[in-house]
Amino acid sequence: MSEAADPVAAATTRLEAAVQRLSRAAANRPAPSASDGAAGVDPAAVAALAARLDATIARLRGVLGEEG
Repeated sequence: MSEAADPVAAATTRLEAAVQRLSRAAANRPAPSASDGAAGVDPAAVAALAARLDATIARLRGVLGEEG
């Protein structure tokens, strides 16, 4: 079955592309200086994003029939 006709494969491709974009954005982000610490980073927002990503990955694993 071609990827265009397989919605799971298409979703996997989109997810992989999104992860690549996040990786490039993180790599291009300037590192905070020692005096800045983690200025501008809201720990609650990071935790919320992490929870959403974990839930999305869990749903994808469920669709793919994978556990853990």
